[in-house]
Amino acid sequence: MPAYKRGKKSWPSSAVDTPVHLDVAKEAEPLANFRESGINNLYAVAKPFKRTSEFMSTGRWKNLKQVVAQEQTKDWPIEFPTYWSIDAPPSLLPQKKYCDITGLPAKYTDPKTNVRYHSAEVYQIVKTLPPGSEQLYLALRNANIILR
Repeated sequence: MPAYKRGKKSWPSSAVDTPVHLDVAKEAEPLANFRESGINNLYAVAKPFKRTSEFMSTGRWKNLKQVVAQEQTKDWPIEFPTYWSIDAPPSLLPQKKYCDITGLPAKYTDPKTNVRYHSAEVYQIVKTLPPGSEQLYLALRNANIILR
């Protein structure tokens, strides 16, 4: 049974159980090179692995109101895109159609009233609508037809 399992709190210090370093001279070489280099203060040595203040961010995000206020204070060229001037081109995809009753994507349109509906259950509701109420649903999506 190993010594560390017999109730001892630390590793054994006998020469049999501990590893022996054969290359002690090789380990001492970097220390000798350091002493010969003439560096007396380790704080004065450049550390490329340490982050400097020029690369550190402030860690603060700006909200849209701050970005727009900062943007308005500068004089930008006319053709330069800003938050106020970004315009998207019209979409090449067809416009999505939504159910006038539920707001779900509409697969069907009632031919008599032009009301869009999602399923057969909603179509039963469309058929029971009182006359003239379908014009209110069409007015919500600016598709109402006014008959005179």
